[in-house]
Amino acid sequence: MNNNWVMFAVLGAFFIIMILMTVIPNRKRKKQTNEMFASLTVGDKIMTVGGIIGTIVAIDSDTDRYTINVGTVESESLMVIVKGAIRQRL
Repeated sequence: MNNNWVMFAVLGAFFIIMILMTVIPNRKRKKQTNEMFASLTVGDKIMTVGGIIGTIVAIDSDTDRYTINVGTVESESLMVIVKGAIRQRL
């Protein structure tokens, strides 16, 4: 009887530790992502989740859409992407 209680306590502690090990890193990653989105400005070079690299030309904060130039300065090729498609700032 006493061994059952100890076994449930160990399993419960293990379960709580596993939850904390997944929740805390996710919160940290989400905070970093939100900070990156808040600091994006026109002229920043970014990479999308699809691997497309471009420079931000315009930001529409009402619809969370970004216009990026994926071409050269001489030959612009504009693309409109949503905020969630941005992976990182380069």
